Amino acid sequence: MLTSLPSFSRLNTMASSNDPFQSQQLQSQQQQYIQGYNPQQMGQQPLYPQLPGLPNQSQNQYGGVVQPFSQYSQANVVPLSGPSYQNQHQNIVGPYNSQSNSLYVQNQQQQQNGGYRYPQPTSGIQSTQTQLSPQILESVSKDEDPIYGPLSRAKGKIDRALIGDNEISTDLADGMSHPLQSSEPYIHSPSNATAFKPAKITKRTPLPDALHQELNYKHLTAKMGLFEDIERAWFTVDNKLFLWDYSDGRDFSRYDEQNDTIQAVGLVRARKDVFVDEITHVLLICTSSKITLLGLSKPYNSKEINLYATNLSVESPTAMIDIKGTPAGRIFMLGANKDLYELDYTSDSSWFFGSSTKVGLHNRSSGSLANWTPGFLASKSKEGVESFALDGQQSRLYTLHTGGEIEMIDISGGNYQSRARYTRLKHDLNRNQQGGNVSIVSLAVVGGHESKRVSLVAIASNGYRVYFTTSPSFWPHIFRPPITSQANLPVSSQSFYSSGTFMSVQHDNSAPMPQTQLSIAVPHCGRQSALRENLESYEAPAFQEWTITEIIPSQVWTIVELPATNPAYAPPSLTRSDGIALSALPRQATTQSREFLVLATSGLFCVSQPRPIDMLQDDLELEKDAAINTVRLQFGKSQLAAMSLQLGATSDLKAIDLASAISTILITSGEPIIKDGTGGKSITYSGRHDGLALIIARYLRPIWNVKVTVPSVPGRQILALPEATLLAVQGRLEKLRRYLDEHPFQRYQAEGDAKVAWDQEDMSIHGLEVLLKQAIEAISFILLLSDYKISDVILRTDPQTQQTLSNLTFQALLTSIDGKDVARKLVTALIEQQIGQELGIDTLSEILQQRCGTFCQPGDVVMYKAEESMRRAEGARDFAEKTDSLAESLRLFTRTAGSIPIPRLQEVSKRYRNMQYTFGAIELPLKTAVELDPNDKAVDFVRDGEHPNDPRKALFEARKQCYEMVIDALGMFDELLDSATAQGNASSATQKRDEAYALAIASDDELFHFYLYDWHVERGLQEQLLEFDTPYIEKYLKLTVNDVEDRRDLLWKFYARREEYLAAAEALSSLATRPSPMVLHDRLYYLAQALTSAKSAASFGSEDVEFTSRLQEQIDVAQVQMEVARGVETHPDMSADDKNETLSRLNTDLLQLDELYQNFARPLRLYEPILLILKTADTRIDDVCEAVWRQLIGSFRAAGNVAMSEHIITLVKRYFPSEAAPLDIMVPVVYAEAQGAQGGSAGWASIALLDGGVPLRDLWEATVGLYENSDDDERDYYAEEVSVLASRWVSRKDEIPAAEVERFASAYLLRTNGGPLDEVKRDTRDRLTAAKQAAVRY
Repeated sequence: MLTSLPSFSRLNTMASSNDPFQSQQLQSQQQQYIQGYNPQQMGQQPLYPQLPGLPNQSQNQYGGVVQPFSQYSQANVVPLSGPSYQNQHQNIVGPYNSQSNSLYVQNQQQQQNGGYRYPQPTSGIQSTQTQLSPQILESVSKDEDPIYGPLSRAKGKIDRALIGDNEISTDLADGMSHPLQSSEPYIHSPSNATAFKPAKITKRTPLPDALHQELNYKHLTAKMGLFEDIERAWFTVDNKLFLWDYSDGRDFSRYDEQNDTIQAVGLVRARKDVFVDEITHVLLICTSSKITLLGLSKPYNSKEINLYATNLSVESPTAMIDIKGTPAGRIFMLGANKDLYELDYTSDSSWFFGSSTKVGLHNRSSGSLANWTPGFLASKSKEGVESFALDGQQSRLYTLHTGGEIEMIDISGGNYQSRARYTRLKHDLNRNQQGGNVSIVSLAVVGGHESKRVSLVAIASNGYRVYFTTSPSFWPHIFRPPITSQANLPVSSQSFYSSGTFMSVQHDNSAPMPQTQLSIAVPHCGRQSALRENLESYEAPAFQEWTITEIIPSQVWTIVELPATNPAYAPPSLTRSDGIALSALPRQATTQSREFLVLATSGLFCVSQPRPIDMLQDDLELEKDAAINTVRLQFGKSQLAAMSLQLGATSDLKAIDLASAISTILITSGEPIIKDGTGGKSITYSGRHDGLALIIARYLRPIWNVKVTVPSVPGRQILALPEATLLAVQGRLEKLRRYLDEHPFQRYQAEGDAKVAWDQEDMSIHGLEVLLKQAIEAISFILLLSDYKISDVILRTDPQTQQTLSNLTFQALLTSIDGKDVARKLVTALIEQQIGQELGIDTLSEILQQRCGTFCQPGDVVMYKAEESMRRAEGARDFAEKTDSLAESLRLFTRTAGSIPIPRLQEVSKRYRNMQYTFGAIELPLKTAVELDPNDKAVDFVRDGEHPNDPRKALFEARKQCYEMVIDALGMFDELLDSATAQGNASSATQKRDEAYALAIASDDELFHFYLYDWHVERGLQEQLLEFDTPYIEKYLKLTVNDVEDRRDLLWKFYARREEYLAAAEALSSLATRPSPMVLHDRLYYLAQALTSAKSAASFGSEDVEFTSRLQEQIDVAQVQMEVARGVETHPDMSADDKNETLSRLNTDLLQLDELYQNFARPLRLYEPILLILKTADTRIDDVCEAVWRQLIGSFRAAGNVAMSEHIITLVKRYFPSEAAPLDIMVPVVYAEAQGAQGGSAGWASIALLDGGVPLRDLWEATVGLYENSDDDERDYYAEEVSVLASRWVSRKDEIPAAEVERFASAYLLRTNGGPLDEVKRDTRDRLTAAKQAAVRY
């Protein structure tokens, strides 16, 4: 009959004793539980059983007999190979050179010589292959999705980070093959700071007082050990077994139903085919003659354990000294007779266990007959198995034989077959020893998560470790020398190895108080990442270990590693595809530091192996700059940045020093660099960028390449991962997101390639931040589906979606369009499920919006309801019902404006137009445009010049599509009005049209207004813009004014209509004077209009005198420029192409007078424009003026006096009086050129000058002066001209004094009296005689 033992928590515990003294002791013990460890504070050691195998008393304090340990002399030990470690110099971390990214480690001795030492890549070092190719420059495509474009780039960064983590997590055998591993296997801690100790004792828990009391009674034997799987320490005192919950120190329970002295205790996994599922372990209690099996269960997340009597036991031929089990439940035991046994229990019963249960004990080393050989008959010097190690994961068992041989046995399935045996190990270890006393004291498994070639480590009594490889044969791979700090004491069998960490145990009984030296070697996990990131070297580094020594103030019994943080039990997400566990750097993002328990007679010691991030955090509080430099050198700049981001996301940043240190790390993490290579330009991102990619990748690793769902029963799918895993990943990501929101990365300004590099980095970081948010919301979405029974929701989707989902990984869900489509269909299915159950969807919509508003488009829920309202409106016959349904649909669609897809919006907008629903057709697209771009990035895109590669272009294009729908609606209402007007019934259509335009114009979307105004201009309705009274029309007109005839007049007319004449004048002046292809005539027109408007402004009291004067001057200059252009057009010597090119230059801008003269009039010999320039500039240049007048008048000499006379009249009228026609230059030139002209009446040149506007007196004085200063040949000509002027004077006596006329006439008549007279002189005398007579009479 089945008997069940009560739970240990309900057993007769020492703590529940009625003894008041005992209760007081228990209370004291609880108060002392988990105290900081300080060896100097240790008092007198309690009396404990002597550890077996130690040289000390022949009998312990409790009466137990102890076998003497063979004396071992360390002095005779000579290392097999390698350098001496007696005078190692301490390594000191040197400065980090940010310019060269060099890595230095300084040696004390070399430091004195001014040198640096670091194990640089050397010839012969194994090169490692990397999958990380150079990163090419990225660009934003024209039609890139604003979400999934950045996500696709971020996906590449995450994959790259994951590959990098895999590559720095190497096979143990690779590093051991490196040349440096034998010459420099151990290195000192990177810093003298306590924080950088590779391992440290973090706490000591005293053993329970109840155990002390039990040991005070007389006993024969006592033992102790640890069951880390169930968080218990075990103690045996004679026939009693005690289990102590060391996690809280309260539960100390006793099992005393065994009559004989307990020799060994073991805890192994229970076989699945024998016990019920609740029983997870089998507790084996061994005496000298019997082995008893108890069932043990420990509920998940519970500290309580339960024991069950199984009625299973077997006779034992000897006392067992070691018990181990495989994960499948096979049990192996080592007997004191040096035979290896396997205990087998089977049951054919389908219920718990029954009468058919069989228990057998099989001798695996000496055959079945030895099972019945009593232990006391066995020879004490028998050859056999000294110890064994069990690799349950790889189904191997290793035995150490008394002769030093090591045998590898295959235990896969039900096998027990010897596969290999190495017999020369003892010879190898002692070939250089005197006395040959080096032996193997312990075997430890090197798991498949560490190496695919190395499988075993044998620990020698002199501290050597011999690593064995199984590929291609079972053979020593390397002999690793002792830890340099190891004492000159024999290494004990309690030495421990687990997942790369080695603890050498050396008992020292020569000290005043017995103690144990614990020498710890921890792999340096940052070698490869530091080489890659700081030196850009991808060579495989040597396997080197950090070492440290701790003192335990008593004898150590056993050491175990807690399974929670042991890489051997890491989930698939923390291993490479080949099963090799990731190194400490990737693991630290999702796991805590590794913890080891050391059980000694003085208590339970917790040894912590800090993660790199723990070292950084602890040292930042002491020496910020040194800590940053040390971690950068030891692990790499990107690893440092990743650690700082993890610290920022997980630590309390109220500590100013920590926040400042994190900021310093990120700011000094380097800069991105553009490199030229054979494949084109590539980029090396900064440490902060790669650190961000690393930490996001490490947070996402547990889900990244995992399928979202897995099949359960046929046709149904369930979540592939537990909700707890998803929540853990999401929690880490959310903390990181909050940190980045509160501490955004600094942006840098640069030029050239540096600017390109920073732009590339900013774009990449943006993608990573988008992915971070996407991942958080995607997990929320999946968890929400789980809450709503995801299997049922998936069944509502179409078969194609179900098939896609069955192959969809979280990576694809987050970053691919397929993932987006599947999510949308799942939302639709969820909505249909809720509606099918007649449940409201408002709550569901709110939940989707809050948890995953960006990822899953929760607006689909609301859109579903909006669609229903629209369908009711389309089918409604009652006007009121239709109106209400349309209003409700618009209300709901407006709620989803930011998430409604453009094609869907176009379809909805078209249906609103078909129903002539102005509010829906106008307001919904406008609202959507605003929601799509709440930060108005599209406006900035337009303002910045609309660069085609600008990522904001996508937002601009999306908004344009929304505006097109509004324009389509306005155009439709215009057409309806035109049609109704033609039919004579325009009132209703007018109302609809006015309503639509009023809604559009009332919008506060500046970009839409510009689009609306452009539409009017495109239709030739630009004049209608002048009627718009909006806040944006003036800005639009200012920005869009150009040289197109139908656009350039809008702004000044806009001002003129509002009687803002001065603003209109300024707009006109700007039009006329700015460079453009506008023809010169139009410029002059606009200047004239500007002058008119300025004068009108003056009449309204807003006169600007300076501006008006400047306008007049500009008009004058423009007229000169016009004259130059005319001169070019009629230039006889210029080709048509030259004319066109010159006219184009003249039409581009208004030029200055000096430019017109120097660049056009003078080189092209445009004579009249030169005169006009002189006149306008009011500048006299005598030689230029005389030459131009001679050229202009002389060119008509051959045409005759009539033509010349008309030309003179024209020129004089135009340029006199001005500096272009000074009398002292113009008159002599005219007379000189006139003398050479053919024909004409007397004085025609003077008459021409008078007709041109020269005053008679001025011309009289000039001509008389020429007469008086001329020689005899010319004097008669000038006399004739003067006589003609005198004749004119007769009828205009007020212009010249009569005395002057009389005096000149008398002098001439006297001079010519009596001389020969020709007809000309006679006529001259007659005219002067008549003038003299008139003067005398006057």
